[in-house]
Amino acid sequence: MKQLAKSLVLSATLLILYPTVALSVCSFGLGSRVQGQYELHKITVRKQAAIAPENLELHLDYKANPLFNQQITYAEVYTDSTTSCSFTLPAENNSKRIQSTVRSGTPISEFVITMTVYGFNYV
Repeated sequence: MKQLAKSLVLSATLLILYPTVALSVCSFGLGSRVQGQYELHKITVRKQAAIAPENLELHLDYKANPLFNQQITYAEVYTDSTTSCSFTLPAENNSKRIQSTVRSGTPISEFVITMTVYGFNYV
């Protein structure tokens, strides 16, 4: 019982000290995780508002490398620029190409998105 009380106190302390870590992220995944997959590529894109904060939009597009006969299994998209975002996906996403358009839900000065693509090389 003492161990549980210590764990609860530690958890509460971490939530009080680091609330932005849990509350300031917008992320989503595309595809399915597969055993044995590895990171094919990590892409970071950035867009800044022209003058004042505004709702920003970024288009992500990754094509698998045909020289390595890459197959995409999963893509993880992450941003801590905003807590509210929306995304659209075209119907043609497949194991050779991943696309998405991400929009901030609130006006921001800068939009930074990181997309990590996972899969296999069948050389």
